[in-house]
Amino acid sequence: MAKLVYTRLQDHPRETYFATSGSLIVGRIDCICAGPDPAEQWMWGLQLDIGATPFRRGATAGSRDEAASALDAAWDDWKQWAGLRDIAVADHTAPARIEPVRKALP
Repeated sequence: MAKLVYTRLQDHPRETYFATSGSLIVGRIDCICAGPDPAEQWMWGLQLDIGATPFRRGATAGSRDEAASALDAAWDDWKQWAGLRDIAVADHTAPARIEPVRKALP
């Protein structure tokens, strides 16, 4: 299971993000009261109905970063609850190394 990727919906009237891990939609963050900083509020939610028991978490936060942090923590809780863990993935962006072929001496 990978870290969450947040993608902003461009055609939504308010600032809204979907949180995904691979092809799995994990949760959502919505601006529910846009305005000056003191009045700004965000809602986050995680809902995973995988298996017999649904796992749902959500709340409001004072900023987008706080909402993302809370959603990340809920994602970590779900992985632990589900008995899953993150694994290291090989970095495929490194250039390939080509070494010359050495011939054996007769």
